[in-house]
Amino acid sequence: MKIGIPNGLFTDTSNLMYKTFFESLGISVVFSGNTTNEIKEEGIRLSVDEGCLASKIYIGHVASLVERSKDEKIDYIFIPRLCTYKKNETECVRFYAMYDICKNMFDANFISLNLDYNKGISEVKSYIDLAKRINVNPVKAYLAYMKAVKVCRNEEYYRDRLLKSRLNKDKSKILIVSHAYVFDDAVVGKPICNWLKKQDVELIYASKERIRENDISYKKISSSLYWKQSKVLMSGLINNMDNIDGIIYLSVFPCGTDSLTNELMQRKIKDVPSINLIVDEHSGFEGYITRLESFLDIVESNKLKSKRGEKYEKIYC
Repeated sequence: MKIGIPNGLFTDTSNLMYKTFFESLGISVVFSGNTTNEIKEEGIRLSVDEGCLASKIYIGHVASLVERSKDEKIDYIFIPRLCTYKKNETECVRFYAMYDICKNMFDANFISLNLDYNKGISEVKSYIDLAKRINVNPVKAYLAYMKAVKVCRNEEYYRDRLLKSRLNKDKSKILIVSHAYVFDDAVVGKPICNWLKKQDVELIYASKERIRENDISYKKISSSLYWKQSKVLMSGLINNMDNIDGIIYLSVFPCGTDSLTNELMQRKIKDVPSINLIVDEHSGFEGYITRLESFLDIVESNKLKSKRGEKYEKIYC
């Protein structure tokens, strides 16, 4: 059996989790690959105008796998359906609607993982139910799930240690407050991050901060937040406040959750210079360079004033 997984949405360790789970069951996994302009444009063409750029790109990846399945004999395209994780913790509606959207849009075989705590479906149960639909023994499915969890935890732990060990104390530290499917996308966020790395600054990613179970750091900004990934970003921001010189809020248009939470973080965090970048389907990378150059000038100026013991204004770009 061969399963195709689109490269879009979700977190940076999700695909590792899915890949390990399926391969532990003896199932071959193929990915749609990095985002290209062709994938982006096809996703835009197929999507409704009101959808965010990230969801349009995801649909473009699904379309790519549907086309490939004709030649590569992909049995199923896997689209997880992530609803609620625990009480008062959910995802953006796109995360639990995407399976139904794609199933009604494409003539292909789809399979889903349905995670919904509010309906009594925990994460482990969702994986076991998924395995049952492809005729896999529940015990074997449980063992595959536990292996996938262990692999992801080890990946996060060693990645975080490596990132922190590589930080250069002499360079400016810029925190990227952005979802992995935005900053790590080859068309949307990666060109911006790659340009920043060439400017002799260190990048720290809020969503890659290893968040402890039940970490409630985000409550220093919002005590009523219930979007899981927004909690991760806010906690990552709070946990890095002592180690950064500037903050870049990077999102796609028109993301409903980010439009609220990024504005909230900017209003609450007043001790560090910040800039808010919103990428839409018509944006070109060159359009951000001038703003980023000005932002980095402000960061360096503030560092120099701080070393001299001078006060400086908190400027937001």
